[in-house]
Amino acid sequence: MDSEVDVYELLGVSVEASDKELTKAYRVKALQHHPDKNPDNPNAAKLFHDIKAAYDMLSDPQLRSEYDDKRRAALAKRQRLDALSSQRKRMKSQLERDEREARLTRDQERARMHDEAARFRDETRRDEARRDKRMREHVQREEAMDEVDEMDRSVRVRWGGATHDRESLARIFAVFGELEEVAVAPSHSERQSALLVYKSVAAAHALMNTRALGSEVAAFERFWAAGAEPRSAHGASGIKMPGDGPRLPTNEGVSDSEKGKRVRIPDISAIDVRSLPGTNMSFSDFESLTLMRMRLYQSSLAK
Repeated sequence: MDSEVDVYELLGVSVEASDKELTKAYRVKALQHHPDKNPDNPNAAKLFHDIKAAYDMLSDPQLRSEYDDKRRAALAKRQRLDALSSQRKRMKSQLERDEREARLTRDQERARMHDEAARFRDETRRDEARRDKRMREHVQREEAMDEVDEMDRSVRVRWGGATHDRESLARIFAVFGELEEVAVAPSHSERQSALLVYKSVAAAHALMNTRALGSEVAAFERFWAAGAEPRSAHGASGIKMPGDGPRLPTNEGVSDSEKGKRVRIPDISAIDVRSLPGTNMSFSDFESLTLMRMRLYQSSLAK
């Protein structure tokens, strides 16, 4: 009989079966599996022999006790192995789950880094495009300024009463546009004059055509430094300034002889500037000298 066979299961009885129950079960099984009753089953003889051996062993109290001890030990060992196998399965499942989660985390992190890199590249391209645009606009503004003569962007202002310096004049007139230079003519009289050089002819045009009589600008007389509205100022209208009311005095309607008196540009290439007394310098001399210095400075930068 095979040692792996459970004799109690073979006879179909429980472990607590009595001798009477064993005998009854043996007779039933022996009759059921007798080779004469199973001529077509080649294993009938072996099975009948195993049933007889199982009954003989369980009928002997000592053999039954030894078998029960071995059976309990084998059952406990099998239970331990099953428990270990179940634990190994749980550990294996946990390891596989941890590996899947780690792989998912790596994939998500890789996707996040890829998205961040793409976003950084896009932002870098946009920043470069904005810088290029600003640079082109700056170059265009510089080129546009180079094409307009300083006289076309210059306005001469005159006032009396209040005293103004470069800073206060720049504060008042910067509202019309960015100023390139503010030069106050030396004077000891109550009437003062200054030359305002804007960076764009549109700003100069805005100052000359403002109707804001209620502002500080109303206290100033204004004249084009060139004596008349320059050609480059044509078409610069359309700049909206606050306020209504009549336009302040300009050079419109002034005769050519009067314009010549207001703006005089002498040849001062041989004049030592340091020797010119400020009290005797006329505004036109001062104006020409200021513009000449600006042109010389720009020429030195161009070289």
